[in-house]
Amino acid sequence: MTIPSAKIEEYLEAIYNMDMEGEVVIGARLAEKFKVKPPTVTEMLQRLERAGYITMDQQRHVALTDTGVEMAENVLRRHRLTERFLTDMLGMQWHEVHEEACRLEHHISGAVEDRVIAALGHPTTCPHGNPIPGYVDDPRGYLARLHARRLPETTGEPVRILCVSEVVEDEEEIIKDLHARDLTPGSTITWLGETEDGGAVQVAGKTILVTSHIARALWVIPANAEFPAGAAGWRV
Repeated sequence: MTIPSAKIEEYLEAIYNMDMEGEVVIGARLAEKFKVKPPTVTEMLQRLERAGYITMDQQRHVALTDTGVEMAENVLRRHRLTERFLTDMLGMQWHEVHEEACRLEHHISGAVEDRVIAALGHPTTCPHGNPIPGYVDDPRGYLARLHARRLPETTGEPVRILCVSEVVEDEEEIIKDLHARDLTPGSTITWLGETEDGGAVQVAGKTILVTSHIARALWVIPANAEFPAGAAGWRV
């Protein structure tokens, strides 16, 4: 079997993550994420379709095939395990590890993966709270199973941050901003409502303003809900 290129793996990851978070996957959305022109995305999608990784309907909505799901989950598993290794074993901060993991995820063997998962005590999520395929049942249904909602859907209700959207993890400034404001997996917060520029959040006894983009990047569960076993609940 031909080993897919790193770029193919990145596209499969992006499609998988958008679908997991309930987004309709189209070329324009992928062009926005990868910061490339639409023809570049069209060419890649045609390549993925020929390889049997995706299908596209008449509206050009993109869906992974079973082969595409398997490929995406393989690379996401390596990516998220690498992030946990960098935080748990090497002491890096949660907001520093995404890009490092992107560089390493394409080169980890099964033997190394087995040793990493054992050394980490079988974690179920990455430091950003997203499920590790292979160690969580039905990772694509993770958010729905835990009744997770985006933060702006929870006005006035104390909630706990379950995870940061994987779709925005490569937006370094957002992750740094979340880190600086203590908006990390495991934190208890309250969405106070919309403002002219986004919204207000109460966290650690203080009120802060966040953009709509940042607010929608936070998936939360009720504050009194049981946090998943093996999930990251980082305090930095």
